[in-house]
Amino acid sequence: MAEVNRLGVSIGLLTIEEVIKWADNLIEHIDTPPYEIIELSLSAKEKLEVINLKLMNVKGEFDYDLPPKIILGLLNQYINTTEDMSSVIEKMDKLIEYLPVSCEWIEKEIHYISDGYYLAEQNIYGELKEMLINLKRFLNQFKSVLIFFN
Repeated sequence: MAEVNRLGVSIGLLTIEEVIKWADNLIEHIDTPPYEIIELSLSAKEKLEVINLKLMNVKGEFDYDLPPKIILGLLNQYINTTEDMSSVIEKMDKLIEYLPVSCEWIEKEIHYISDGYYLAEQNIYGELKEMLINLKRFLNQFKSVLIFFN
């Protein structure tokens, strides 16, 4: 899904190399790949902004709520392997910019978790262990949407 790759690379979850690999994989498995995918595949030396534009040019229909949820599912995998709370919070904060209006509840939850993390990290209120539990609980609800992302 081009939009998942666009969001992932925009927030720093995916690399340009991973996006190119995704495009190459599509080209391998589709009889007549779209020109936009071929162009993306040849863009390894392009800047992030150019990659984003090329991903936006990939045509297709999708549920606008799904890509951010897939990103949160990928962040769930990431937090469960690294437990790098700071990195996950940073990526979630960046994701807010790309959330559709229909995902307002996700935005509110991200703000809650991000604020709680800040307060715990600054020793103002709460414990980091508690915030990690809250973060994992929030992200865990998105693991099932990963079936839509290959």
